[in-house]
Amino acid sequence: MKVPQTKKDLLEHLKYQINFLSSSDQSYDNEYETEAIRMAVAIRILLHDTKQSKSLLSQLDKKNILFYDTARDLDPRNVLTDIGLALIRLSPKGAEYLAGLDDIPPERLNRKVPFDRWWSKIVIRDKPRSEFTRKELVLYVANQDGGAHIDPSLDEKYALLSRFNSMAWRAVKGGIDSPLKNRPELVCIRQITHEVLKTLKDEFPEYF
Repeated sequence: MKVPQTKKDLLEHLKYQINFLSSSDQSYDNEYETEAIRMAVAIRILLHDTKQSKSLLSQLDKKNILFYDTARDLDPRNVLTDIGLALIRLSPKGAEYLAGLDDIPPERLNRKVPFDRWWSKIVIRDKPRSEFTRKELVLYVANQDGGAHIDPSLDEKYALLSRFNSMAWRAVKGGIDSPLKNRPELVCIRQITHEVLKTLKDEFPEYF
């Protein structure tokens, strides 16, 4: 026989996941980029519903809240690759993707949208014209690439994005042409985490 968890139990779990995300944020910002893998797992626990399991926010009846959407809207007419959740900066290490956090245009800073629209928004379009939503990025990282599982093989479009520079962006430094220094999907996970924590802070300020 299984014993149902109480609302108090669920709120304790919520506090744990918020603390996990906040801790991973700090580690990521101290140049441990792979902390984004842990973030993806926590986001999946908080938000992803399946036929077999309910997300933590669903169990708390909080999936109807509005989520911060900091992503730039991708133009479907743009024939170039595009990424709506990350910036590009030049650093002493070379060109790299960057999570802008709140350093974004004012019109996107406080924009909030319903969960389904937020979760299913296309935030990356690469050179083969593959598209990625927030949901896909989180689940690829959590389910296939070392979050909760390490699959023996990766879906092709995710492999191209994460391993083979399907964004096709390169930079030249000292006469050397090379891809950007970090992985775009992990940078996007960092920005998604920022959005999730801002959203939860509005709804559960007592845990911040």
